[in-house]
Amino acid sequence: MRVLAKIAYDGSAFSGFAPQKEQGIVSVSNTLYKILSRVGIDSKILAAGRTDKGVHASAQMITFDVTHRWDLAYLRTLLNKKSYPHIFFISLRYVSEDFHPRFWATWRAYRYLVGLQMPNPFAARFVSYEQFGDIHRLQEALRLFMGSHDFVFFKKQGTHSKDSIRTIMQSYAYVYRDFLIVHIRANGFLRAQVRLMLGASFSYARGELSKPQLQAQIDAQSRYHSTPVSPNGLYLCGVGYSSMSVSTMLSSGEKIL
Repeated sequence: MRVLAKIAYDGSAFSGFAPQKEQGIVSVSNTLYKILSRVGIDSKILAAGRTDKGVHASAQMITFDVTHRWDLAYLRTLLNKKSYPHIFFISLRYVSEDFHPRFWATWRAYRYLVGLQMPNPFAARFVSYEQFGDIHRLQEALRLFMGSHDFVFFKKQGTHSKDSIRTIMQSYAYVYRDFLIVHIRANGFLRAQVRLMLGASFSYARGELSKPQLQAQIDAQSRYHSTPVSPNGLYLCGVGYSSMSVSTMLSSGEKIL
């Protein structure tokens, strides 16, 4: 039986989500394998996306398989005792055995938190501190990313992917209390794409990058900016599935916890 889990984690404690073969390098997935094995679950772990080193998640979706039917409330409690303090299992539910958290996802969303004042050392790992410039220019820059584009100049160099075309569904910023918050939702993201998009947008908002230059980079004509923002304030904050996928997920009769 396949279990879908929504998890949150402190990305500053890990070298990204993807498994690492080198000794001494700790990843989210390697840690999850150890946690599951400690409760007797030996299963491959699938995820909706692979966050980079230092990037957090408040709503990552993963699946793993179990050989017998667990009481999911009890399993969640057990897993959270084993995963404290850097990983938290928010919810568990049974799904169909062919459910894939990555391939069935229709969108993913990231949120970026920038402190309007320099954060104290207890919050510095979770909030970025960037000179983001004029918020109106920032909003203008973020709107330019809307729609489908070839993001070949907004991915980490050396990254190999079949194609670099992605569709941005939402891209906007707002101020809430002591934070600037940027929200970006798309059908998928390339490695470091969000951080590079934000780096270019902040550069435009500060007046360092012209609108024609930013547009040319978005249109995959030329690269003018290649410095990503810090991963500290970046969170994978949502993963969406189609109504058909949701009905399939709920077909077992299990309720989300």
